[in-house]
Amino acid sequence: MQRPLALAALALCSALAACGSDDPSGGTSAVDAGAQGAVDFASRFTNLQSHTTVDCTLSDGTATTCHKLVFTGTNPTDDGPYCPEKMDDIGGVGVYDGKTNPGFQLLTRKLWESMEADGYDIVDDEGKVRVLTDLKSKPESGKGYCLALEKVPLTLTYLIPTTPKKLGTPATIGTVEKIGVQLDGIPMTGDPPSVVSGPPGMAGAAGGAIPSIDPCGGHPDPAGYYHAHFVPESMNLVLKAHGITAVSCTRVKQADHVLAGFAKDGYPVYSASASDQPTDLDACNGKTGPTAEFPDGTYHYYAFKDQAPNMPPCLVGASVDNVMSYQ
Repeated sequence: MQRPLALAALALCSALAACGSDDPSGGTSAVDAGAQGAVDFASRFTNLQSHTTVDCTLSDGTATTCHKLVFTGTNPTDDGPYCPEKMDDIGGVGVYDGKTNPGFQLLTRKLWESMEADGYDIVDDEGKVRVLTDLKSKPESGKGYCLALEKVPLTLTYLIPTTPKKLGTPATIGTVEKIGVQLDGIPMTGDPPSVVSGPPGMAGAAGGAIPSIDPCGGHPDPAGYYHAHFVPESMNLVLKAHGITAVSCTRVKQADHVLAGFAKDGYPVYSASASDQPTDLDACNGKTGPTAEFPDGTYHYYAFKDQAPNMPPCLVGASVDNVMSYQ
């Protein structure tokens, strides 16, 4: 069953607090130390500029310590942008939540015709797709746009608990909420905003823009840093499940059950498997048990193999309120 994916709307420029965050600072379930134990946590990452341990306070009020991870050079190099120039060109992927032909699909003629049918004037008189690359300029009223924002080199800082602590009730991931960090320092992020209604919780938010997501499942934030809405190691499984064959993820090696990153609660996140996905997963798509990296066992999450997006829908552990900052 596909979880709904809503894509960013034009008002995203005012929602930097949703896709970005301010500078981070510092139950009934017992503390779980299994996810990190005695391993060298920092050695698992690339693009890591520095790693220190700092005092922090989790969302449930627990005073503890956190890994402070500082990354540079996280923006990938690719052959984008992924908004096509003309209707029949093939761009990246996205999910449309309008009335006509909604769902996860290619950015190509079928989508533009669907948006036009729903009243979004996204194709001009010359058959070209209206593309927005800069949110500083005010777009034309009543127009629809494919969003292709520019990447900016930034330094990203995360706070991840050194000792995960489970909550009494799992925390549902909200739209554009930070989920965690990939091993290359790229933010793992929840569902993008709705194309129809725009970012949630914003006064005067309006829809009409759909961001171009690259074939590995990510795109630039309005602030300029690249972030992922999919676990990229499993992206081709998702594309295949939705009958998308014109594009594929080639930048990230596709692999079953490999460590993809860490959720902001400190528990590891693994890629999916086409043929050996566990059947005893909980509502957050996780379980407790041994993995290659944690042979003594720990709670860990799995990506979905056929849902768009394929990130965990909830987290079982507590985290700091602002897990990531940038500068």
